[in-house]
Amino acid sequence: MDQTTAPDVRRMFTDVSDVGTYGCFEYQGISVGLHSDEPDLLDWFARFFGGYFTVTANSRTDAAVYSSSDPAVFSRLKELALTRGHRRSEQETEYEVDAQHRVVHSREVDEEKGKVEENCFLLSRPDRSVLVSAPGRLKDRQKTVKRSLRNLMKLLFMEKGWLPFHSAACVWNDAGICIIGGKFAGKTSTLVNLLAQPGARLVTNDNLFLRNGGTHLEGCGFPNKAGLRIGALVAYPQLVDWIEHTTDSFYPQIDAETFHRVVASTPVDELGSRDEKIVLLSTELAEQFDVPIQHVTPIDLFLVVSFDPSLERSRLTPITDVQQIREQMAPSFRSLDKEKQDFLQDLFDLDDDALLATFDALLDTYASKVAVHELRQNANTNQHSVELVAELTRQLSEHA
Repeated sequence: MDQTTAPDVRRMFTDVSDVGTYGCFEYQGISVGLHSDEPDLLDWFARFFGGYFTVTANSRTDAAVYSSSDPAVFSRLKELALTRGHRRSEQETEYEVDAQHRVVHSREVDEEKGKVEENCFLLSRPDRSVLVSAPGRLKDRQKTVKRSLRNLMKLLFMEKGWLPFHSAACVWNDAGICIIGGKFAGKTSTLVNLLAQPGARLVTNDNLFLRNGGTHLEGCGFPNKAGLRIGALVAYPQLVDWIEHTTDSFYPQIDAETFHRVVASTPVDELGSRDEKIVLLSTELAEQFDVPIQHVTPIDLFLVVSFDPSLERSRLTPITDVQQIREQMAPSFRSLDKEKQDFLQDLFDLDDDALLATFDALLDTYASKVAVHELRQNANTNQHSVELVAELTRQLSEHA
């Protein structure tokens, strides 16, 4: 292959922008552009990020993603990376065109599905742009481009001082409630249980950013899909009705016949362990419970949830020890090393040590000011959980 120069790779960005569609995703003072040579891709992402990001025609952006479905572009980038590059990791090979531009080839093998997924990424540091060349099915390309968009958006949030957490959040009884817990602990089902109450507002179902708001701990929601297993669904008639009648779901869903067959043939105490689930966008979740989305809120309460099938009534226990609070929150903190496509981080001057220092400072400031309670529960104690949280938020309001 002939020598490839910076103008050559810049031309690849221009080629995508010349033939495709464009939209700028704006939210909370950040903006990320999307250029795509497939018209439908912009509409897909406009819906996925809906309720939070607004799509505009603004050409001044903080970062940009260019999506190319052209096999020739993929072949050229792959050849550059594999013939001139070096191993970046077990899955990635990288070629540096110059100090400002480089190519990354990614190859992931899913042995369980017998599938190999290859993608190429062309990075331009000066304008924080990445060209995503993802061959094959549109569905695969959506997943890859979505990851790039989300990562850039999150990095921009972190640059503004926000810290990312894997948690759900809502506002109820005028209290901002952050819900954290381990995998299968019941974060989403706890959120849904609160959203079903009068006056609730959705902040986020899965991704929350926190920062020092000066006088309060501030939380900002971020869009993501919400997965609800059958064990949680049976408690909410509106979701069962949605399964039976929806014709415009963003994601493919379990059909009504399968849902009712599984419920009828599975003991109640085993429903929670079934793999079947529905997947909703944040906007779809808000629509089903007829609640508004509130983007930013002071955080007054952390609920550390855990699933305990042996309980007949929920248990709400305060956590006041700073070290215990740290241990409960730390697993939910999304450090940089937890993200895929981590090469995008090189477009930013961020590092985990600085982020962890900010996390520690946040704890030092607010550990004694924000209530932290452990909530142990199961699907049969939903109503009691609501009663306990209602009383706790009432007490917090009285002492505010």
